[in-house]
Amino acid sequence: MTTRAWFEIDDPDDDFEFDDTERAFVSALSARCMTWAPADVVGEVGRPDDWESLLAHVSLSDWAEPRLHLIDLGVHLIGDRARGDRLHNQLYSLPHRPSAWALDATGSTERLAELAAEWFRAVLDKPIVLYVWLHEGYAYAARYAFADSGETICQSYVESIAPPGQAAELTAAGHVHGKGWIQTVGLPTPSLYLHIRGDLEKGSTISGVPATTKRGPLPGLWYE
Repeated sequence: MTTRAWFEIDDPDDDFEFDDTERAFVSALSARCMTWAPADVVGEVGRPDDWESLLAHVSLSDWAEPRLHLIDLGVHLIGDRARGDRLHNQLYSLPHRPSAWALDATGSTERLAELAAEWFRAVLDKPIVLYVWLHEGYAYAARYAFADSGETICQSYVESIAPPGQAAELTAAGHVHGKGWIQTVGLPTPSLYLHIRGDLEKGSTISGVPATTKRGPLPGLWYE
């Protein structure tokens, strides 16, 4: 078991940054997380750019792709309200449309710390898989997803090595967002999948897709 603080304020003497309620929340939250030991997760405390709320957050990664942040998760605390969800990967803001597993609670500081800890633990335990699509032996598309819901975490698609004409077909069918971001949910059945983290018995994978533990190069540009 770990004895490090999961969440802590870097400068305990900086009274301007955090008030007593926020400090009490961070202390109580960290105390409830002390026995957790996922080696690839570190909790941090700060403020988003709007400077209105305290933010406790973690970033999940794939041990084999340490430079790739799969998803940022966080809890915003404002007074007696705590809201938790996936975060914007640069602004650390909450999504306009909450996820099905989002946290939104009010109560005492101690109660909110308890609920936030339970929420973090539940999300950290969600099973994650990586689906990969191959063409002529090369991975041209990939998607990290929660195996309990099928929700996309992040994805990648490289048209230059994909089957000819496929990108145009996907675009015509509406499987594209923004300025050409191909959505991998529109692709045919994946070639394989890898179990990344969490208890896979709590979820399921796409039927007929074989599991593997072997990895090759993956497409380089990732997006939601």
